[in-house]
Amino acid sequence: MMQLDKELYRQACALHQQSSDAKLVERARLHSELSSAEAFRQYVDLVEFVWKLCPEPSAWQRQEKLESINRYHAAIQRLEAWRSRKS
Repeated sequence: MMQLDKELYRQACALHQQSSDAKLVERARLHSELSSAEAFRQYVDLVEFVWKLCPEPSAWQRQEKLESINRYHAAIQRLEAWRSRKS
């Protein structure tokens, strides 16, 4: 079995870390230079891309989501009724 050169491995890891750090700094710099309109356009592009990746929900999934929303709404109504009784 071949023995790893530990020092060479450490140097490679350090260089990789420096490269990653440099990329993060560059992305942050570019982000700060974006206008709010350009940043929003990029966000809209990302959302449209994700929508294309996501399949249309099934009838069952739509029904489950609607029932979940209705349960949440009913819970909020009960909470508001309780709060109005406490006042």
